Amino acid sequence: MEFKRGVPHSGRVAIALVALLTLAPAAQAGMTVYGLRDIYRLRLQEMSFFLLLLVICAFTLKLLWNHAIKNVPSVPRIKFFQAFCLALLLGLSMLLILTMISGIREVLTPEAWRHQGTSYRLNDPAQEPARRRSLQHLRTALFDYARAHDGKFPLHDFVPDIPSKLWESPDQSGSHYLYSGGVSTNNPAVLLAIEPPNFGDQRFVLTVSGEIELLSKRELDQRTRGQPRP
Repeated sequence: MEFKRGVPHSGRVAIALVALLTLAPAAQAGMTVYGLRDIYRLRLQEMSFFLLLLVICAFTLKLLWNHAIKNVPSVPRIKFFQAFCLALLLGLSMLLILTMISGIREVLTPEAWRHQGTSYRLNDPAQEPARRRSLQHLRTALFDYARAHDGKFPLHDFVPDIPSKLWESPDQSGSHYLYSGGVSTNNPAVLLAIEPPNFGDQRFVLTVSGEIELLSKRELDQRTRGQPRP
């Protein structure tokens, strides 16, 4: 009974909100369902999950604190709302510390990390052979297609003649190469396929001549700016 008295109205509202967000009923088969877009639904799920964790941490902190000072009458007991604020403050402090560590890492190792999807990966030179090899496989398929179609490359990267796996770059998410469709072998300087931007400032490209080059962001911008339209 003492535990219930320690939970104020705001705490009960928070618990009810978490239960409402996490225990949504499933849709019945055959019925039309209207909801948020997938991206907003996923964000809402993430927020409700962390809110639930925060509530659990607040309850745990309240119980541990009150149990630790039960024999020390000079130290006040805390209520749920106070424990919730303290847990939120500790969480924000940890977020600040992690952000500072991330910033220090970027300062001490400039250009050593590249953004890939929702995370960062180390720019490891040992990955370059795998990246080059992936483009070589795509080059073989593209030139086989061109030889069978009077020197013309595919109009898009969804032709059934080339397996979809070859269009995927060797990253965690399998991002597609940037492809310039509709060109022919008569334009050897044209960039035929380019690694996606998540490979950083140094990206491999495949030219119509069959060469695989490693270009910086500035060089890539210059080459694509002067590239003729198919």
